[in-house]
Amino acid sequence: MRKFLLVLAVMALICSPALAGKNQMGALVVHTDDTHTYTTVSMCAQFDIWYPGIVCSDLNTTTNKDEATKALIWVLAAFPPSAVPGVQVIYFGLNHNLPPGMGYIEDKGFCGPAGSFELPDAGWADYPATAGNSVAFGSPVVGDILFPFYYFTCYGFSGAYFGTGINPVGGYASFEDDSNPPQTDYITRFGTVRWYVAGENNCPPSGPMPGACCFTDGSCQMADDAAACEALGGLFEGAGTTCTPNPCPQPGACCFDDGRCEYLLEDLCTGSLWIGGVDCDPNPCPQPPEACCFDTGACTFVPPDQCGGTPWGPGTDCDPNPCPQPPEGACCDEATGACYVSTEVNCGEELWIEGEVCDPNPCPQPPVGACCYGCQECIVLTQIDCEALADDYAWYTGEVCDPNPCPPVATETTTWGTIKADYK
Repeated sequence: MRKFLLVLAVMALICSPALAGKNQMGALVVHTDDTHTYTTVSMCAQFDIWYPGIVCSDLNTTTNKDEATKALIWVLAAFPPSAVPGVQVIYFGLNHNLPPGMGYIEDKGFCGPAGSFELPDAGWADYPATAGNSVAFGSPVVGDILFPFYYFTCYGFSGAYFGTGINPVGGYASFEDDSNPPQTDYITRFGTVRWYVAGENNCPPSGPMPGACCFTDGSCQMADDAAACEALGGLFEGAGTTCTPNPCPQPGACCFDDGRCEYLLEDLCTGSLWIGGVDCDPNPCPQPPEACCFDTGACTFVPPDQCGGTPWGPGTDCDPNPCPQPPEGACCDEATGACYVSTEVNCGEELWIEGEVCDPNPCPQPPVGACCYGCQECIVLTQIDCEALADDYAWYTGEVCDPNPCPPVATETTTWGTIKADYK
């Protein structure tokens, strides 16, 4: 299962864009030594035994082996002295002029922790222009700034050379680190062994490695080292880190109980709430309750975003009521002419006279007239009062009762004989 996952990691390495990580500025260098020959014992283990404490600049790149004697060549991953690498996969190729298919490359192999494996292309290692390789480690190699992971035995000749290079399939060489998700660092430093003349190794820089320097506003700037970053007022993320992508913590809205907002890093926020990725314009912080005023003069004590009227400002409350009170005036019942003191809003659709009182009554009075009821009974009333007086009535607007305008009440038609019969 682990091998399958590492295969997927190799495929992701081949297909994904590279981002700077902990293995940046690393190199693929070479070493040869005519005093040693190939054995069936792990050549990587032998390297550690034969060259304890060796550094990149001490590696040898010249062999004087004759054409009938094969040279032993190691391929090594090298990193700056201040780096803390973590290598999971190495994607690489070769650069040599040894004739293919003629046995110039006799022995070869990879090495690494238990579970490591390689994924060579067809034609590896005779055809460096078309075939590359990937070595995936069963467990990541962490913290080692110089370690062998491949070896070859080669026959050579005057003018022959053998070295590392890009993988021609992908067009680049790279390290994939042990992060989750993994990050990829391109390799641009290589090495070459030459027969009878000096070869070369492009070793990583030996001085301090620059790294990402983070500031409280979330911005990032590269600095030579931790001291240089601190002098700028920043926090050093570590040697070999980069600003692409930006590794720096980003500020957010720091909210206080009084509703204030400050744009701060989470670690610097002393408020009651921090909202990441949000600034203070507009203010996203919950606001404390305050007086909320309405046109009626009513007041409610609620947060301003819940006020259906006019928020009266931070620190205000409803005791005592700060809300402006609407003016009062005479509210007239147009049907009866009755008057009562009220605000315009409470008066509704009736006639409202601002500033007036009801004594004397300023309201227009309804007209009066003759109210007829009963047997030609007449009284001067308003129509509404007349209606309230009797179920059967007649009302004549503007009429008075002298002379009486009320018509006689109609009686039932009968005969004299009927009347006399009622009194027998």
